[in-house]
Amino acid sequence: MKHTTANTTACRLLAGAILCLISTSVFATDRIELTDGSIVMGKLLSADGGKLKVETAFAGTIEIAQAKVRSFATDDTVVVGLSGGSTVQGKVEMTDRGIKIVAQDGQMSAATGNVAAVWRPGADSPEVTKLKAENSAKTRKWAYESSVAIAGRSGASEKFGAAVGFKATLASSEDKLIFAAAAEKAKENGKETANSQKGSADYSAFFNPTNVWYVRTGLEKDKIKSLDLRSTSAFGIGHKMIHTAVQDLELRFGVSYIYETYSNNTKFDSPGLDLAFLHSYQFSNAKLANTVTFNPAFKNFSNYRLHHESTVEFPLGASLWKLRMGLANDYQSKVTPGVERLDTTYFTSLVLNWQ
Repeated sequence: MKHTTANTTACRLLAGAILCLISTSVFATDRIELTDGSIVMGKLLSADGGKLKVETAFAGTIEIAQAKVRSFATDDTVVVGLSGGSTVQGKVEMTDRGIKIVAQDGQMSAATGNVAAVWRPGADSPEVTKLKAENSAKTRKWAYESSVAIAGRSGASEKFGAAVGFKATLASSEDKLIFAAAAEKAKENGKETANSQKGSADYSAFFNPTNVWYVRTGLEKDKIKSLDLRSTSAFGIGHKMIHTAVQDLELRFGVSYIYETYSNNTKFDSPGLDLAFLHSYQFSNAKLANTVTFNPAFKNFSNYRLHHESTVEFPLGASLWKLRMGLANDYQSKVTPGVERLDTTYFTSLVLNWQ
């Protein structure tokens, strides 16, 4: 019995020693000493742009300002890029004056403030990562969108309406091309209240960080307004008042050419101005978009068209579907007899996005 107990005890001690060795190897950590004397233990993932990214067991991945780091040491080999342009691969040790990088063929000392970047062997350097991100942003990518809205009523009165739309966008960080098409049809008590089709193309490109040039064209037909065809082409420049990841505000100024034919055989054509206000804001769970365009004709400045549209989109869970609600106002100063100058539309659409 004593021999068995001794063996059991020895096995337990051996198992404990093995577990300690495994724990030490698995949970081996780097050491970051801060200027206030505190110590952070974790895995130094990278250093770039004046910040150290450290993976810790107590708080996940954290970032530490390099200005608050007095020195650091690593258990594994890392690549250290210095501000002078040189690169050294080796283990990092702490010194009184900063760090010491121990490589296979020697060692190098440096002040912590002279460390420009740190990354793990096999990973891309911060400079390469940045270049890849810039090239990816410049690569044009297609995105598609289709929408549908259907409304109906029966009983004391009969009503049916449907609207469909499609948009294809080819975009990069330098330019954007948008193709769009939409159609609407509605009847109420046997009377047609909407029958329109339209399509457009819009291209814009940056010629400096805040300014773009653009060209656009559009075709439109509206039976209710007796409009057989409206063709609008325009080009000009735009200025980005705001251009961030969450918000975009662009003002456009250009010239246009409008050609219109109506079912009563009247025609109108004239060059004119093309003024626009384009705005979008991306919230955490919604997107707001606003568009205002103003097109007066040179032939007769009292003949103009003013269009406004505001929409808000909400994602439906984690799917590709979104719910879009909006308001559109279309005002035309010169219209055929019997047609209202102002046309206001309220809409709710189900939108499918994919790439």
